[in-house]
Parts: sequence; C-alpha cells; structure tokens
Amino acid sequence: VGCGIGGATRRLASKCVGGDSRVTGITLSQKQADRATALAKAQGIPNAEFKVMDALNMTFPDNSFDMVWACESGEHMPDKKKYVEEMVRVLKPGGTLVIATWCQRHAPPELTAEEKGKLQFLYDEWAHPYFISIKDYCALAEGTGAMTEIDMDDWTKQTIVSWRHSIWAGVYDPLPVFTRPKIYYKTLRDIICLERMQRAFAVGLMQYGMIKGVKKAE
Repeated sequence: VGCGIGGATRRLASKCVGGDSRVTGITLSQKQADRATALAKAQGIPNAEFKVMDALNMTFPDNSFDMVWACESGEHMPDKKKYVEEMVRVLKPGGTLVIATWCQRHAPPELTAEEKGKLQFLYDEWAHPYFISIKDYCALAEGTGAMTEIDMDDWTKQTIVSWRHSIWAGVYDPLPVFTRPKIYYKTLRDIICLERMQRAFAVGLMQYGMIKGVKKAE
C-alpha cells in the first residue's frame, strides 16, 4: 500500500512469496505505476502487478488479500484512521497486516514548543500531513474491532543509519545533481531535511514504527 516505484513489492514477489503467489502494489501516481511495471518486467518478476488507486478508498472487495504490507506510506496519509481501516477491510480473515512507518514519539508527556517546531519543519519540507505514534497505530488497528495479536516495535536503531547514508550517496555520486541545475536547490534542501530527520530520530522525537496484527476469523 503506497508502493512508489515498487521496490518492496518486487522484493516480496521475487524473494518472499514464491512464483505461484501474486503481489499487488498500489500508488496514486500513474508514472510510478508505469515505472514499477517496467522494472518488474526488466527484472523478470511476472507475479508483481501495479495499480493506480487511492489507499483511503481502495476498489478491492472485502477480504481480498492474505497479507497487507505498507512500507513508509502511513506518514503520507492525511487520514490515518481510514488508512488502517481500509487495509484491514481488504485483508482476509486470518491474514496478517504489517505497517512500517515513521512515527513521532508518544504523548504524554506533551510535545514541547521546540519539538512541535521541529516536526512542523519536517511536515512543510516534505509535505507530510502529520505523524502519529506507534501506540496510536496499534490503537487504530484495535479500534477496527477486527484485529487480534496486535504487536509493535521501534526499529529506529536498525534504520537510523539510512538517513545519512542517503546524504552520502549523493556526495559519492553527485553527477545527476550537477548536470541538472534545476534540481540543485531542491537537492540541497533535501540534504538539510534528511539531516534534520536523522537528528529527530536520534533524540527520540521520531521513531521507526513496526506494527503487525492478524485479522480475526469470521
């Protein structure tokens, strides 16, 4: 759910579920869906497919999928409750829901003015509507009344290195930036935002949430 150009979808299809299973990725962007489809074809992954669809209003019937996987899409969703409800709706009874997403720390204690300012910078720079906590996601899943075995973890330690790695990847391979001057300014702003995000994770203002649960049998 929120597959982008299909990296996680292709990996699930090629490495995790076997050729007899199908993995469907959805995105709001036709360009992303087209690129994902082209990459799956080029990499010989015929069991991955991509559709343009609103994650908050999926056209799939109820109880469609054995597993629903959402990797770093929750932070982009303007309605987290609807986001979770739709994923639970299309999940088959007995199926597993897994969400990996950027979260803010849980309150209480209430966020300070300084913390709110840091979060607002991240919202504004990358057009995120808002973040919620890991516990909040679990509460939303529980609130559907359809989920059991809900569990959570904070994977900040396992993922925090990726923020500065993204910066250094641009330093080691700057040619795409310097040969396209129109994106130079945007790239600099992204570097600043990546560093600010890394620091927010480092001090505990942000957390990398892993949430999972199983849909109750009907």
